[in-house]
Amino acid sequence: MPTLAIDYGTKKIGLAIEVEGIAFPLAIIATKEVFSSLPKLIKERKIDMIVIGIANHMDGTTSDQANRTREFQKKLQNILPKDMKYIEWDERLTTFEARSSMGHIGTKFIRDNIDDVAASILLQSYLDSNKSLAFNS
Repeated sequence: MPTLAIDYGTKKIGLAIEVEGIAFPLAIIATKEVFSSLPKLIKERKIDMIVIGIANHMDGTTSDQANRTREFQKKLQNILPKDMKYIEWDERLTTFEARSSMGHIGTKFIRDNIDDVAASILLQSYLDSNKSLAFNS
């Protein structure tokens, strides 16, 4: 079953999906609409695992954003299927990396469309880590 990645933000949320081991940007949803639209998407796409990006400080200490993301995750756990698996994954620098990869595109376009790309970078990082672990076993 596919894995969904979430790049949580207070205004909008980037989503990415895994298809055969590759992460693809999926959508950007307004944060205020996520609780009404995400359950439908989860059911339609048969998602059984969510990788949620946690943005700690560069020194590894917990950031306010990481705390907000964990609160968001608790709310998700109340509305999504009880057997949903959640993985917290380090998302530091994913937005920076997404901006860098989209560098040739206009600034406004990047600002408006970067969250799902950042989510796909987050998800690919997770997927690659698991491939590496499986390879080294």
